[in-house]
Amino acid sequence: MRSLGDLPHFEYVLAFVGGLTLGIWIDAILTGTDWHQSKKYAALADKAVRVREAIQLELGKVDRQRDHASPSLLAEVNSLMLDLRKAGIPVPFAPKGTEVEKWLEMASVYFSHVGPLLRDGHLREARGVAELVQMRLS
Repeated sequence: MRSLGDLPHFEYVLAFVGGLTLGIWIDAILTGTDWHQSKKYAALADKAVRVREAIQLELGKVDRQRDHASPSLLAEVNSLMLDLRKAGIPVPFAPKGTEVEKWLEMASVYFSHVGPLLRDGHLREARGVAELVQMRLS
């Protein structure tokens, strides 16, 4: 009876199977990371779409006092901007003295450009567009 080590080219078969197994594990780990990242960006994109719609509703109200927005809407806008900045997406900042209405319009434009790109997983393009929008709005 022959032992497993006596098989011809056993070392090569063992190295091949070991390498294949290691490659599959590394791929699974990296794919899991990419999937988690894309899920995070998709959640940010959904939030951007929701906040943009809320801004549009707020700006469309006829009975709304000019230059006054609900504190909860402003908090949502600021929270989303912070989340995007933490995710490495450039965000615009309202120059000192900017009216609330103008800031909401700027944020709406920004979210309308960046949100769909993040939703579709185009992270590099979203960053590029965000930088352009940031420069134009600042």
